[in-house]
Amino acid sequence: MKNKQIQLEKQINQTILMVERLLRMKSVPTAELLVFASWLERLGQQESMEFFARQATRLEQELPSGEKTIGHEVVKLQLRPVIDYLSAYGRKKMVRKELIVSITKRFLDNVQWKKALENERYMTRFFGSVEDMLEVGYDLPTDALLIDYELVRASKKVQLDKLIKKLEATFTPLIIIGEEDQQTRQYCYQLGADDYWDETVTLIERQIRLKRLLHKLRIVSSTILVDELTGAFNRKYLQNAFQRRVSRLARDGQLFALAIFDLDHFKRINDLHGHPTGDLVLSELASLTKQAIRQEDEMIRFGGEEFMLLFSTEHVEAACVTMGKVRERIERHTFPNGLKVTVSIGVTLVSQPSFDLEEMTSEADEALYQAKRKGRNRVVAYSVATEKEKIEGLIKIDGMPLQNLSQLEVPEHPKYHFRVLPYEDSAGAVMQLNFVPLSMIAEADFRLLDQWKHEREHTIETIVTVTEESTLLGEALQRGVVDYCLLPLESNQIEEQIRQWVLRLS
Repeated sequence: MKNKQIQLEKQINQTILMVERLLRMKSVPTAELLVFASWLERLGQQESMEFFARQATRLEQELPSGEKTIGHEVVKLQLRPVIDYLSAYGRKKMVRKELIVSITKRFLDNVQWKKALENERYMTRFFGSVEDMLEVGYDLPTDALLIDYELVRASKKVQLDKLIKKLEATFTPLIIIGEEDQQTRQYCYQLGADDYWDETVTLIERQIRLKRLLHKLRIVSSTILVDELTGAFNRKYLQNAFQRRVSRLARDGQLFALAIFDLDHFKRINDLHGHPTGDLVLSELASLTKQAIRQEDEMIRFGGEEFMLLFSTEHVEAACVTMGKVRERIERHTFPNGLKVTVSIGVTLVSQPSFDLEEMTSEADEALYQAKRKGRNRVVAYSVATEKEKIEGLIKIDGMPLQNLSQLEVPEHPKYHFRVLPYEDSAGAVMQLNFVPLSMIAEADFRLLDQWKHEREHTIETIVTVTEESTLLGEALQRGVVDYCLLPLESNQIEEQIRQWVLRLS
C-alpha cells in the first residue's frame, strides 16, 4: 500500500511537470496534447484518480480538429480543471499549524514562550486586551487562548462574557495565567478556565498541558457535527453527506446539486455594526434558508459567512430556481439593526457517481465568484466553457531585493492569485499582506496600522520586520500585527510565514 502511494505521488509530480512545460510554450502541437491526454487516461485508471480519466476524455473531445498547433490561451483554458485539481491536491498535504492566542501586556516576558511554541510548530498571535481580541481577532481560527489574570480583572464583564461564550461554543481551551493563589485559581475555574498556570508551572510543563488540552479539543471536535451559532451542519458532516448522495445517485440515478453562497459585503457589516450584529445576521440567515428549503435538503456552514446546500434536483435549471427562491427570501428580509442583506450563489450539478467532493466544490465556488464579478445578489450555474478566474491578492515586502522577491514561492489558493511585489509598488488588492519595518507602522501612534485595519473594501494584514524583540513590538502585536520577522530577511522564513497565512485563508 505504501509503495502504491509513493508511486502515485511520483506520477502526480510528473503530471505537474508536464503541465508546467505545456504552459511555458507559446503554442502546443496537437499531437503533444494528445500524448498528455493519454497520460491522464492511464493515471485515471488508479483508485480514486477517476478525475484524470474524465479530463482525458474531455481534452480529446475539445481539441480543434484539423489544427496542428493550439495557442497558449486555449491550452491554458483547456488545462484549467487539471491545474485546479493539482493545486487542491497539494493543499491537502499542507498542514495548518494550530494557532495559540495570548492576551497579555507582558510581551517581552513571553518571547521565550512564543519561540518555544513556534519550535513545536504552533502559530502565535498576541493581543493587549480582551477588547482588542474581540475587535481584531474575533474571526481567527483560534485553537487555544491564554490570558493573564490581571487582564481578566481589568476587562469589562460584558466583553469577558462574550469572549468566554465564543470559546465555549467552539470548545476552545481557555488558560488563565496568574499568581500562585488558591482563591484566584478557584475563581478562574468558576469563570470557565480549562486550566490555570501560576509561576510554579515550568515552560516544559506548560507545553505538556497545552498539548493535552489540544488533544482533547481534537477528539471533541471530531464528534461535533452541528455549528453552534447557526444550527447548520459543519464541515465534518459534509464528506459523509456528499458520499450518501453519491451512493444514491449510483443506485437510483437521483441527481443532486451542490450550491455555495455567502453574504455580500459581510466585512462591511462587521466593521460598521460589530461582530455581535454580524453573528445575529448569520444566525438569522441560516433560519431563513432552512425555511426556504425542504426537510431532506442539507445545509452546511462551509466557512465564516459561507454556506453550502446539498439537495436533490432533476437538472441544473431546476437547481437554480430553488436557489433563486432562497436568494429572494433573504433579499426581502429585514435583519437586526434594520439591515438589508443579499447573497451571491454558485451552483453545480452532480450527475455522475465518479464526481468527487473537491471537484464539485471547486466548480460551485467558481460559479459563486462569477456571481460576485457579475454584480452580486444573483445565482450562477457553473459552466465548463468559462475560464476560471481568481481574485488578485498582493504580498508586498519592504527591504528585499527585487531578484529575491521574484524567487519566493507562494502556495496556490482556491480564490486568490497572489503576486509578490516591493512594498513601494502602488498596486492594491482586496486581499493584501504587508511585510514592513516596525518603525514605519509605529509612527503617529500606529496611525498607518489603524488605517489598514479599518479598510472597508480591502483586507490588509501586516507582518513587521525588526532587529530585536522590544516593548514597541509587543504593542504592535497587541494592536493586531499578525507576526514579526527578525532582520536580516531570509527567504525560507518569509516563505513559511506566507504559506501559513495563505493556508489560514483557505
